[in-house]
Amino acid sequence: MLLALVILAQSPAVVIRDAAVVDVVAGTVETGRSLVIVGGRVTAVGPAGSVAIPAGATVVDGRGGFVIPGLWDMHVHATNPGLEDLFLPLLVAHGITGIRDMWGGLGLLDSARARIGRGARVGPRVMGSGNLVDGVPPIWPGSQGVATPEAGRRAVDSLARGGAGFIKVYSRLAPEVYRAIAEESKRVGIPFAGHIPTLVPATEASDLGQLTVEHLTNVLLGCSREEERLRGTVQAAVASRRGWDSAGVIGRGQVQALLDSYDPARCRALARRFVRNGTWMVPTITVLRSTAYLDDTTLAQDPRLAFINPGMKGAWNPKQDFRFRALTSDDWARRKATFRRQVEIVGLLKQEGVRFLAGTDLANPYIYPGSSLHDELQNLVAAGFTPLAALQAATIEPARFLGAVDSMGTVAPGSVADLVLLDANPLEDIRNTTRIRAVVASGKLWDRKALDGLLEAGRQRAAPKN
Repeated sequence: MLLALVILAQSPAVVIRDAAVVDVVAGTVETGRSLVIVGGRVTAVGPAGSVAIPAGATVVDGRGGFVIPGLWDMHVHATNPGLEDLFLPLLVAHGITGIRDMWGGLGLLDSARARIGRGARVGPRVMGSGNLVDGVPPIWPGSQGVATPEAGRRAVDSLARGGAGFIKVYSRLAPEVYRAIAEESKRVGIPFAGHIPTLVPATEASDLGQLTVEHLTNVLLGCSREEERLRGTVQAAVASRRGWDSAGVIGRGQVQALLDSYDPARCRALARRFVRNGTWMVPTITVLRSTAYLDDTTLAQDPRLAFINPGMKGAWNPKQDFRFRALTSDDWARRKATFRRQVEIVGLLKQEGVRFLAGTDLANPYIYPGSSLHDELQNLVAAGFTPLAALQAATIEPARFLGAVDSMGTVAPGSVADLVLLDANPLEDIRNTTRIRAVVASGKLWDRKALDGLLEAGRQRAAPKN
């Protein structure tokens, strides 16, 4: 996958002295270690008394602290105009040193990387898909709707030539178009990932090689004893005169049947299929929860709204969002029941050995830049992950997914210097990932004072303009 390992030019030497280092592969902690960072890479890790400190280095007192690899948010929307300047610095302020951007122009991705690389913008490493590929009519204005297999192949070729890291597939793709995209992606050597289209079985998507499944799309249906009947009803609605508008109504009416027909044995069989095919999950539990509880007015009391601009806050009102404004009180109750089932499914998939990546769906309602990734780690633990497994989903697993374990995801000599210094051990309590003393992003040190400065700048950018 395309991933730019940006190293800021002329980064000064940094030493973190006498800290504990968390091994996120083994799940162990080595105490009394010092780290040396030169030129944006970790050049030495060893006992505090034996590591030489380069002349002129900035020395950080690591006593009582725990060093982990920088965190990745593997599902964000953060490089679009109006979002980049606000979101990217706030991600770094919360220890997120890498992101997977799931929809945006390729030019915007390249611009964000370039600005970060030359130090004109504070931000994490960025990899992304470019425009998402949907059916016709597409759900989101501005996305690429394709109606035929030939158009699907052309979309893959265009995005691949433009430098996309992967092809993002979406919910309304017709099965024959989706299959053509899968075939063409394999031919040109680019992964495809995203939503399992509504009319495509999760088993087929996995067999065809979809690399990640976002938000558990179509997984609950794949766990249903009524899968074929329920999908057939939606397919008939799509083929009707009112098309996807009719399918949306039918889909909302099927939620209770989905819940009632849930079969753990079918779910375990599906999980084993995912394992066999190497299909990763990016469940974004945080957004599943927020969009199940959008009718809860207490969400609007979250102090983190200070980091969200007025226009976006207004759009988070469910009465203003086309996806939610028609929902009744019964619909909201069923959405909450669905969320509880989805959390259960996450735990089941994990038990069966399915691979997971931590992501938030930043830019969606009540998802906050940086801090919501820490919420996601806590949600993974609540779903049955150990603190280590949750931490791995944001560190070593993204590195494995990206094919970059030689340079990312661990705290070791030769790794890029993306690190977080915590005040407490995250293996004992995953909430300790929020206790950030310092961040090193591409070799640049951000101590607590500097991180607070990023937060304050974010508040000012988000504040209403007179």
